[in-house]
Amino acid sequence: MLKFGLACEGATDQAVIENILCGFYNDKNLRQEIKAFQPLFDETQQKQLEGEFGGWEILLKFISTKRFRQEVINNHYMIIQIDTDISEHKNFGVSQNNLSIEELIGNVKERLIAQIDSNKPFYELYQEKIIFAISVHSLECWILPLYKDIKSEKITGCLETLQRESKSIQVTKEYKNYYDLSRPLLKNKKLLQIATKNSSLQIFINCLPDLQTDSIDP
Repeated sequence: MLKFGLACEGATDQAVIENILCGFYNDKNLRQEIKAFQPLFDETQQKQLEGEFGGWEILLKFISTKRFRQEVINNHYMIIQIDTDISEHKNFGVSQNNLSIEELIGNVKERLIAQIDSNKPFYELYQEKIIFAISVHSLECWILPLYKDIKSEKITGCLETLQRESKSIQVTKEYKNYYDLSRPLLKNKKLLQIATKNSSLQIFINCLPDLQTDSIDP
């Protein structure tokens, strides 16, 4: 079984990505092969390790470190997750003006690659092992269609709408909460249906490898 590493903005993002992976491959046991490296995660307490910090700026620092490069080498795949709502921040520097979702994702991906290579060239050698999960403009937009019938794609105000539309689960920024919110994605059919309602989610799952044919060595 392949091993996936996660480098995300926060623990809530990790919870959703884990459910997506298990649902996409239709294998709940796959969770045992998924390891969160940024931020580090306490498996027993199901929460971010004390003293560990998330956020996009910490994520950027992590993917330029020797530790990140080593974990890419040690695992079959490393998934890097980031929301595009921060792309225009001066420390990120990717404009959103007049860009399609696909173009924005492409530009954010190039920015992340530049960060990976900022201290030492690395990406070109290991690009087949690095998968980008770039959510436009927030990961909440990926799971919102589970709770609201979306007629046209929604990419802004998704957290607030999710908080309003989720009747049975109160939305709080905790791993367990986002695991519960995204749990329906553990069903492959539901995941593929929801992906048709969000372009950036569809782009992500289209990048996931075929475990039946993949033979990359960690």
